[in-house]
Amino acid sequence: MNLTTEQLKSIEDLAYRLIVPELVAINIGVDEIDFLHEVRTLGTDARNAYYKGYLKQMIETREAIIKTAQNGSNPAQSELLKFLNVIQYHLNYE
Repeated sequence: MNLTTEQLKSIEDLAYRLIVPELVAINIGVDEIDFLHEVRTLGTDARNAYYKGYLKQMIETREAIIKTAQNGSNPAQSELLKFLNVIQYHLNYE
């Protein structure tokens, strides 16, 4: 799939806003099935753009949770412990 620089930027922006890939495809004017295949294929421009936007949002959200947990929020501390457990699991099995 040949995507323009403008389309890749739109993919990243929409992923940052947590828009699902099917709706991103409609927004940028490409076939939904082809786009989903691209997003699921390692190394494609579409996948990289989508995950770049998604990860930006994830990082900002986690930073907010960490800050809130450090300020004493029990729900945020619980969420932070879940993140730590997931990371520990991945580190144990790499």
